[in-house]
Amino acid sequence: MRRVLVTGAGGFIGHDLTKFLKGHETWVRGVDLKHSEYEQTSADEFVTLDLRRWENCLLATQGIEEVYNLAANMGGHRFHRAQQGRDHARQRADQHPHA
Repeated sequence: MRRVLVTGAGGFIGHDLTKFLKGHETWVRGVDLKHSEYEQTSADEFVTLDLRRWENCLLATQGIEEVYNLAANMGGHRFHRAQQGRDHARQRADQHPHA
């Protein structure tokens, strides 16, 4: 049986990928900063780790053959609104470089 790591397993896509892999005779370790908001994980093992830290990456991948990296900093509504503001300011600066 292959051993797989799914990062971002607490998110929507990571959670679904974990369920899919489990249905295909795969041992799955799920890793995320948070547990799934949708339902109980189907991962054989679920670990809450911050994968921005190298030592946690080493822990997460121990004994693993394949990695599906879906971890991301989504940030939510406020993050996206702030990003839109930065993009808009950058576009205006490009249009009016001497302003």
